[in-house]
Amino acid sequence: MTQRRNVAHVKIDDCRLLALLCLQTTLGIQSQRRFWRLMTAFMPQKITISRSRFNRRALQLLPVVNAIRTGLTREAAQPGQIAIIDSLPNPLCEPVHKFRARIFAEQANIGYNATKQMSFYGFKTHMLVTTDGYILNYVVTAASVHDTKVAVSLIDDCPCPIVLADVGYVGKRLGAGFKQLGYTLWTPYRSNMKGAKEHNKRALKALRRTIESRFSTLVSDFGIETNLTRSAFGFQLKIELAILVYNLGFFNFVTN
Repeated sequence: MTQRRNVAHVKIDDCRLLALLCLQTTLGIQSQRRFWRLMTAFMPQKITISRSRFNRRALQLLPVVNAIRTGLTREAAQPGQIAIIDSLPNPLCEPVHKFRARIFAEQANIGYNATKQMSFYGFKTHMLVTTDGYILNYVVTAASVHDTKVAVSLIDDCPCPIVLADVGYVGKRLGAGFKQLGYTLWTPYRSNMKGAKEHNKRALKALRRTIESRFSTLVSDFGIETNLTRSAFGFQLKIELAILVYNLGFFNFVTN
């Protein structure tokens, strides 16, 4: 942050700007325009830059937010022995407009949301979380990309030797790929598969559902499924900030 050009002359330094972005995420305000107007109304002496400059400066902080999030996970997270993988949808428009949508036309496409049993246009965020709900890693893909296609890259450098997943990850090839990397992949068997009753342990199935409750928190408190940005950098910044602020809730920063 201190290596920026003309850093001594900026009206708002990067640390304060990052704090404002975290505040916006915490308050669940999706529109940066609305947040900027709110801040200029309540803190006119502090917010002395235009909204367009505020937006440009915010986008420039994407590498910083990413470095803080990954560094916090690497140095301070306590992952334990078990991690969980799953994905959530990031729709870019209402379902009725999915065939006419043009936003992110080169990156996004139409996928299927099995939970809501409906198709959508947009992206999909694949996440790796601990049993406590701490988010270790994430990968964003087009909506049509199957979860198994990114599972191996998602667990890159995962400190947990055991990974739980839902039936969408069932497959001998994927299990073998995990084993080669030193991980054990556990997924429940489908009801018509041999040995399903013995394999589908209730405790592990309940533990795997931890990620679903965490997804609900990310959606309700941080609006991770809602997108008002029109750039790839803006979209990634929103995801990074949501995960960073969410993960910060696992730490106690109060000191004597």
